Amino acid sequence: MRQKRLPPGFRDEFGEEAQKKAALSHGLAKCFYERGYTKINTPLIEYKNIFDDYDLAVQQRMYEVVDSSQERMVVRPDLTLPIARFLANIQVNLPKKFYYIGDVLAMNQVHRGWANQVTQAGIELVGYASEQAELECLLIINQVNRLWLNNRLYVELSDARFAETVVAALGLSENERTALFDALFNKNLPVYERLIESYAENTLYSLLKIWPRLFGSIDEVKRELEAIILPMNAQRLVNGVMEMAQAVQKLSSQQVRIDFSSPAPQPYYTGITFRGYVDGVASYLVSGGRYDKLLANFQKEPTCAVGMGFDLDVLTEVAHIEVPKAQPIYVYAEFGAWDKAADYLLAHPAYSLVLADTLAEARTQAKADGAKLYVVTAEGVKADA
Repeated sequence: MRQKRLPPGFRDEFGEEAQKKAALSHGLAKCFYERGYTKINTPLIEYKNIFDDYDLAVQQRMYEVVDSSQERMVVRPDLTLPIARFLANIQVNLPKKFYYIGDVLAMNQVHRGWANQVTQAGIELVGYASEQAELECLLIINQVNRLWLNNRLYVELSDARFAETVVAALGLSENERTALFDALFNKNLPVYERLIESYAENTLYSLLKIWPRLFGSIDEVKRELEAIILPMNAQRLVNGVMEMAQAVQKLSSQQVRIDFSSPAPQPYYTGITFRGYVDGVASYLVSGGRYDKLLANFQKEPTCAVGMGFDLDVLTEVAHIEVPKAQPIYVYAEFGAWDKAADYLLAHPAYSLVLADTLAEARTQAKADGAKLYVVTAEGVKADA
């Protein structure tokens, strides 16, 4: 028989793993619903131009499809931008809080071992200008940390505007900016150090020298910045991140780090960003932030918003969650007693009909499945001995 294989980057989910993921999906959905979020489902297929705000590298990894109109469409690589498209087309009174659970797809390099299909569970808080919206996201992350991660999750905070504010103060051209960010964000220190040599006389040179290591605990980052004079706008952003980090650190057993040396999770973020990770796990469990200008591409007026998404596949791998093992209860109906069996099963919806032709087969199947067996005869119902 010819073996049927899955494409690289895809996998089946089965048994205990699938049950664990379903339990986490249910738990997150319950959390979001109880906090006043409205469920939203968007289609798996969208027009490609919906994702123009993604950088070119991500756009090149999207799965493309063509319909009868020959317009270019893609399988969604993200769930935030489809919600932005929805809000541009449907009149919804804002502010509004949404939650979603769904799959996203993007082609990754095979040798990296990354999945091409990922399930995300997340929230979008649209129309909220207050930093209470960021805090709400971080409170939910902390709740997940306490419920399922034994307080092992680190929250990493930054601000998407910090890097742009620094290069603006330096007066860099677009090419110079791109080269500096590539070296900084990819931690290519030899290239980075060569690039900053020309700014040795600039007042920001002391910042440039420490920039690649501007990450760590609140105290570690504070020490790095003690002797650094930042541009006023950059200092204001640092102060805002520090204040948020200190507030989050006061939450129950929450570990916090700061990182000003990495890019924002998505190019459309415009404010405080956050990620959650567990030591020893390569991928982030959750990421998000503020994106106050994103909806301007879909609407006449920009709308402030904050969002985040959990990677349910990674969360399933590391979460400590007991999936209860239910003992199935089977019902076997003797010939001529099917009507009685039907009435009995209607009265006991958690019971199921054992799919066997004889009582002996029913007993064998019940034993194999660890199930309790009831037998329905013309005289009535009795537990099998």
